[in-house]
Amino acid sequence: MTRADHRLIAAAAVLATSVFLLGIGRTDLWPPDETRVAEISREMLDHGHWLLPRLNGRPFIEEPPLFYWLQAGTFHSSGGLSSAAARFPAATSAALAVLVTAVLARLLGASGGIAALVLATAPEFWWMARSGTPDTAATAATALALTLFFLAWKTRRNAALAGAVAAAGMAFWLKSLLGPGLAVLTLLVFLALAGTGRLRGRQLGLAGLGLSLVLASWMAALTWTQGGDAISFFLVTNHLGRIVGSRGVGHHRPALYYAYNLALDLLPWSIALPAALVAAWRRRRDPDRLLPLLWAACMTVALGLSATKRPHYLLPAYPGFAVLIALWWQGEEQTRFDRATRRALAATALLGLPVLVFGLLLLDPAAVMRSESIGRLLIDALRRSAAHPTPWIAAGGIAFLGFLFRRAERARRPARAALALATSCAVIQLVIALQLLPEFNVFCSARPWGEQLGRAARGGAAVMTFGFPNREVVSPFLFHAGRLIPAVRSAPRLERKLRRRPACALVRADAYEQLAPVLGDLPATPAMVGGLRFVLVSDRSGGCERGRD
Repeated sequence: MTRADHRLIAAAAVLATSVFLLGIGRTDLWPPDETRVAEISREMLDHGHWLLPRLNGRPFIEEPPLFYWLQAGTFHSSGGLSSAAARFPAATSAALAVLVTAVLARLLGASGGIAALVLATAPEFWWMARSGTPDTAATAATALALTLFFLAWKTRRNAALAGAVAAAGMAFWLKSLLGPGLAVLTLLVFLALAGTGRLRGRQLGLAGLGLSLVLASWMAALTWTQGGDAISFFLVTNHLGRIVGSRGVGHHRPALYYAYNLALDLLPWSIALPAALVAAWRRRRDPDRLLPLLWAACMTVALGLSATKRPHYLLPAYPGFAVLIALWWQGEEQTRFDRATRRALAATALLGLPVLVFGLLLLDPAAVMRSESIGRLLIDALRRSAAHPTPWIAAGGIAFLGFLFRRAERARRPARAALALATSCAVIQLVIALQLLPEFNVFCSARPWGEQLGRAARGGAAVMTFGFPNREVVSPFLFHAGRLIPAVRSAPRLERKLRRRPACALVRADAYEQLAPVLGDLPATPAMVGGLRFVLVSDRSGGCERGRD
């Protein structure tokens, strides 16, 4: 690439990364993950439980508290609770992950700008960068740990190795054992295949001891505050149970879940991933190719073998994917497979992405929330397209970028080709963030109901919940109410509270159906947020009405 190409691609990577922050406050927090994390941070800020995270007043020990500290600090510095403040730590952490990936790519002989563009515009990474959860922060820390370790492997610098240990420890304090566990697995396989490089056994032993001490610090704090049962839950139930698939723990998925999941969550770059893997495998004796290959493969296989799977669990592997694709993108290899891959990329850029943005701009949120069939949604979208020129203009613009991609490919200008494809992705992401997602807010936000509960409590009503399976389901109402809401466990006690004093109860809809013969004479307001149906039940004096504007 020419110097001008390097500058152009670097500027584009910076702009693509800035998209993380655009419109992060245009929608309320999405339940259950964002609202759970934000509510824990709110309680930490309000009640001062800085060492032990709590949700609705009770310990929540699935993760150490570092991300909650960051989020609570953002709430404090921004002057209050907001979705933008809740998402800011994740967005800035994602930008750091992009920077680390660019540095790693340059270290391995690839274009840092192309690797940064791939990561910044990968759909799953972009989505989680705008989500108020610790996933991108843990990804950045994990990527930094692997990058610094490889630098130490090459140079024997103790400072780089110490930085790797600190970064791995930070990944643990951000999101538990996922990040450091995957990093250690990757590095063990790398050391077994590539040797110890310039590192000595004593250095590796001290690094392992240092990481163990960082992990043990949380275990000691947990034991000190909660006792041995908390450690058993943290290690056995929350980690081992998710791996082996204990009943009632985690999200069970089939073994090949990540294979087809990656096809969508890394699109359109996922089209190039198989060819990138093949190219890296051919040069696996080169440590610069072996590291990103093992980074991607070990993490994907390990998480594929785990019983519990969610798309963002694989996020720590995304910097490895980005570097592999950047290495292939600049490669001189032109096998039949490579040529077929480039044709598939061109078809996606010219046809697939224009059709995608066209459909997104015509999507009807109300129809989606009614769970109408895909066929019905497409028919309705085509009917609306005649009266709306914007989708046609946007699709034409994306198709033009596809034409530029194809032209750059034919001219053997990899930087220009990557820029054209990444620009298409960034435009689609802006459409989703600024146009599509805000239209779902009215269907998915618990803000009006949570704020009503908060006002009712401030008006003197006893506010409570009943019938919800866990605290995470209630977290949107807790956060927007700005207070703890106790759960009532028995139907007789709920009835007594509603009949003896000003009260307002948030009751799960199916639980209310069973209570209707007893509570049917009390004022009740049914509602739905996302897929959650619930009923607000007042005492006879209208306790919930105290929260109305």
